[in-house]
Amino acid sequence: MSFQTGTSSESKKGKVPIWPEWNEAEINAEKWDAGKPGKDKEKSRRSPILPIFEDPEGKIELPLSLKVNSWKRPSEFLTNKVPTVVKNETTFDLFSANEHIFCSELMRWIISEICLVWRICNEKFTTGEASTLFWKPWEHIYALCKATSEHMPLYNSYGKYIVKLYWMVSSCF
Repeated sequence: MSFQTGTSSESKKGKVPIWPEWNEAEINAEKWDAGKPGKDKEKSRRSPILPIFEDPEGKIELPLSLKVNSWKRPSEFLTNKVPTVVKNETTFDLFSANEHIFCSELMRWIISEICLVWRICNEKFTTGEASTLFWKPWEHIYALCKATSEHMPLYNSYGKYIVKLYWMVSSCF
């Protein structure tokens, strides 16, 4: 998802959008692991030990205020348990778990916006039942699932996820 300006390849192609337009059919046809043949077949041959997803565009560029010490997958530091994408369906706390990235204005903005949308959309639902919540941020994460309403993303040991974003009111992923 990196986007560089002024490169010769960009000049040849014209203006390149940062994210492609949202398409549920593409999500539903997605190959989620290395065991299934598909467009990631070549990537699965790179790692003889454990097949992992490697983004064809490489590692994303982070805001300059975020310094990366190292890139790790959940399986590299969570050795005693299988990670979960959604731990609690009735509430969530993005602030305490992400204090280390608050030095980035962009990350503060993204986290604040997610929490704000959650609060505005769900404030009238006080029963605490997940089925009554109007907006759930995890319904915008896709892994090992189809693009349907009420889907629940699962931890993908292969490492491939798609996140649905709304950019200037247009649905993108």
